[in-house]
Amino acid sequence: MSQFEKYHPILTPHYTFDWLTKARVIDVFDLYQAKTPTATMEATATQINHIMREIFHDRQLVWGVIDRTTNKFVGQVGFAPIDTAKHTGTLIINLRPAYQQTTTLTEILERLVAFGTVELKLQQLTLNLPQQSPLIEKVLHNLNFVTHDHLTFNYQQ
Repeated sequence: MSQFEKYHPILTPHYTFDWLTKARVIDVFDLYQAKTPTATMEATATQINHIMREIFHDRQLVWGVIDRTTNKFVGQVGFAPIDTAKHTGTLIINLRPAYQQTTTLTEILERLVAFGTVELKLQQLTLNLPQQSPLIEKVLHNLNFVTHDHLTFNYQQ
C-alpha cells in the first residue's frame, strides 16, 4: 500500500481535499480549460488517471478541493512533485477564478503548509507561479515564504 493512499479526505473549516476521481470530470475539465483552451475531456481524464498513479507511487499528493457549504468544485491543490526522502515538495494550487481571494487562498495554503511540514515532515516547500500575482504573493509572504523574483516562492522549516 502506498503511504499516500491514506491521506484523504483532508479538511479545513470550509473545504474538503479529496481525490480528483471524486470530482466530476467536467468540473476538472473546466478548470484545465480555463488555463489551456485546447484541453479536451479525454486529456483531462488521462491527466486525472496519471495523477492518481503518481499518488499511489508516492511521487505526488494532489487533491480536488470541494467547498463544504455548496459542494462546488473549487480547484486542485497539493504537492507535485514530492520527495519524502529529501523532505522537499513543490506546492501546486489551481483554483477557479471565483475562489481566488485572500481568505480562500490563506485557508488552503495554511492547511497545505501545515500538512506538509507536520504530517509529511517536509522541510522545504516551493511554489512556482506562471505569472506574478500580488494577491498570492501577499498570502505567501504572510505564511513566511520568501521570493527573489516574485514567481518562485520558498518555505524553509
